[in-house]
Amino acid sequence: MSMLSIVLRNLTRRPIRSLLTSLGVAIGIGAVVSLTSLTWGFERSWEAVNRARGIDLLVVRSSSRSPLPSAFAGSAAATVAALDGVEAAEGVLNDMMSVENAPALLVHGWRPGSFLWHHLRVMHGRWPGETEQAVVLGVIAADTLGKAVGDTVQIDTEAFRVCGVFTSSAVSERTAVIMPLERLQSLTSREGMVNLVNVRMSGVVDAPAIERLRQAILARLGAGFRVYDASEAAQGNIGLQLAKAVSFGTSVIAAAVGVVGVMNAVLMSVFERLHEIGILLAIGWRRRRIVQMILLESLCLSSLGGAVGIVIGLAGVRLLLMTPVLRGQIDAEAGPVMLASVLSITLVVGAVGGLYPAWLGARMMPTEALRHD
Repeated sequence: MSMLSIVLRNLTRRPIRSLLTSLGVAIGIGAVVSLTSLTWGFERSWEAVNRARGIDLLVVRSSSRSPLPSAFAGSAAATVAALDGVEAAEGVLNDMMSVENAPALLVHGWRPGSFLWHHLRVMHGRWPGETEQAVVLGVIAADTLGKAVGDTVQIDTEAFRVCGVFTSSAVSERTAVIMPLERLQSLTSREGMVNLVNVRMSGVVDAPAIERLRQAILARLGAGFRVYDASEAAQGNIGLQLAKAVSFGTSVIAAAVGVVGVMNAVLMSVFERLHEIGILLAIGWRRRRIVQMILLESLCLSSLGGAVGIVIGLAGVRLLLMTPVLRGQIDAEAGPVMLASVLSITLVVGAVGGLYPAWLGARMMPTEALRHD
């Protein structure tokens, strides 16, 4: 009889216990998969927006500890634009706002005619004028709000006319509302203020050029500002940092619970089979082989739970992305690297959970083990 067949026979002796143990691991792994894929998707969404806009650097206030950067004087954009190596610098204002009965939507204030509009494609209507009391809606935002060109939409305390519906390669922009910068500044009582400067560089854009311009911007603007490479901009977002912390904490808790569950199940199985283990030792099985058998049982339990947990997690993410709060806001990221990391966690859970039962089973003397019924 092969080792694998012995292991499977041992696990199927108590099928309910084995299934419940694997289910406990699956629930924990499912939570890890869901949170991790959403966190990675959130980060990728930020990166996709910056790539689509052709942004090389972003300037924000370093003192902000909110999901959106705090506001500062819009003259900072002109200061940055005057530096060598800068093709264009645009100050923008972003805010999460109440839009009629829909969940809070991200509202952008952009200067009409700036390069930020170039990557967007108008599907219906036109872009708003500089001082016009009008907005354009991303296709998902328009669908969520049930609005079309010519309709009126209530944003905070003011009514705006929908003059266009657009689409973008970045999913988070398709759920956004865009209005002229001056209109959003007035609506939020932040006249002349922005909370982000988007910088497009001229000439060769490489790591040394980016670093030189970063230092030049910091020297010109003074203390209180931070400059991010577009590829690392999401790292400065407190919302993403919090999501990563929650994801890491959940992974640790899920792994700890999985280890305890697997250890308990395998330990009970070992106690029930002490007599059998004694016979195996008496007929010549090496203690190393006993360890291998018990560890393989533990790994089988955790691997089954991990496989089921991945399916549960991916299904849960799809359901979450269909909810009004998250629909269209981000894409889930569940690539090979993330799945390989989750599988590694399940193997660690199985190995650690089986160590003590394997040591206990292998250290038994045959005469002592044979006395157990």
